[in-house]
Amino acid sequence: MFGLCKNSEGVFKFEFRRQLLASVCITIITFCHGFGLGWFSVILSKLQSPAETELDFVISVYEGSWIGGLSSLGGGVGNIIYGVMLDFIGRKASAYCLAVPYIVSWILVYFARSVEYLYISRFLAGVTGGGTYVIIPIFIGEIAEPKIRGRLTALFSLTLNSGIFCGYIITARMPYHYIPIIGILLPVIYMVLQIFFPETPMYLLARGQDERAKKSLKFYRNYEPTTKESATQFEMAFEKLKSDVTSHQANTVGVTWHDFCNKRAMIAFGNGFVLMWLNVFCGAYAILYYTSSIFVAARTELHPDTNTIIVGLVQVTGVYTATILVDRFGRRPLLIFSCAATSVGMTIFGLYGYFLQETSVDLSPVRAWLPLLNACFIMFVANSGLIPIPFVLLVELMPPKIRAKAAAVCLVIFNILGFVLMKMFPISLAAFGLYWPMWFFALTSVLGLVYIVIFIKETKGMSLNKIDPET
Repeated sequence: MFGLCKNSEGVFKFEFRRQLLASVCITIITFCHGFGLGWFSVILSKLQSPAETELDFVISVYEGSWIGGLSSLGGGVGNIIYGVMLDFIGRKASAYCLAVPYIVSWILVYFARSVEYLYISRFLAGVTGGGTYVIIPIFIGEIAEPKIRGRLTALFSLTLNSGIFCGYIITARMPYHYIPIIGILLPVIYMVLQIFFPETPMYLLARGQDERAKKSLKFYRNYEPTTKESATQFEMAFEKLKSDVTSHQANTVGVTWHDFCNKRAMIAFGNGFVLMWLNVFCGAYAILYYTSSIFVAARTELHPDTNTIIVGLVQVTGVYTATILVDRFGRRPLLIFSCAATSVGMTIFGLYGYFLQETSVDLSPVRAWLPLLNACFIMFVANSGLIPIPFVLLVELMPPKIRAKAAAVCLVIFNILGFVLMKMFPISLAAFGLYWPMWFFALTSVLGLVYIVIFIKETKGMSLNKIDPET
């Protein structure tokens, strides 16, 4: 399996093959998380309709906002739990543990007898989701070489959005009680595949297990000792990695509050907070999680589920675009383009909502296509930059001494902001209509564009230990 396509180029080159396969296999759990998010987006409007629900109860708008919000709260808990586990039991063991709360969440969905079952289910699914944001970027960052690290890390968002798209399609087409069975099988497959991949070499070196670390590095670099020269090159690469880990350990010994409060750390935290704020409040997640509800509010002529599936396909295309371009053009240009284009799309969506709700202008000539086209445009451009790249930068911009802890703090902030969005958006949509939320998202993207141009530096192709947010 690992020796296919030896003549491939780019990320598919022979020496990168196992790094790619390991990244694909570990991001299956991200696909699972996305599948649950897609399920929620479609099923929510059905559970709120007495005519469509397959359960013995109907969910109110207020209850639906809690179901969505609890997923983000669970994400914050997952950030903390898995952030601690990451260094205590290792990257691989922590990755195994991601599947447990996710499986339990689908069992609760299957046996749901009241809305409380769904509250607990989405919270547990959020715990897994929060853990993926902590574990997977670090795992991939530690096994991937700098020249392909951006593309492999971007697989996180690609698999997440692919899962969401599949969740859209399957939920729209299958009965309620079939879906949890799929949701349980997916993480089981994920756990089986993890057996074939070793612990990351950086973690093993940090624990003083040099021989295991060397075997791990040989595995991920697809090393085959064909010549004396290649053997020498590998030994040099191993010694360099060992030196980097030793240097990192020396820099992280005795971490104090001062390490979190010095100029370099504060700049990194500021960048991290802004990137998380921009990621959440650019509005893409609102469209992502409440797609069907938004199209109902937009009074489109197509069925909301059909619109949702089309938007899901476009968003996967956008993430795939970012995955290809992130190491070719860099993080910063994609973010700038994404911010500018998203602000335009949100402004247009807000104008549509304003004319629809506050004026007597006849929108019937555009109602069938404009909301769908605009939502597709927003999801494509947001997923080309604003959605995946902040999480790549989050790992890259943090000082090495506090990288893991600082990234975990930013991810907790991300989930708190996500809770605010998930809780308040459906209530705001019901109270104010489409246009005020959309214009708020547009303003966020404009301000984010200004910040990125002034403060965010390019990190393409740089070693994690060489990136300095001050320069």
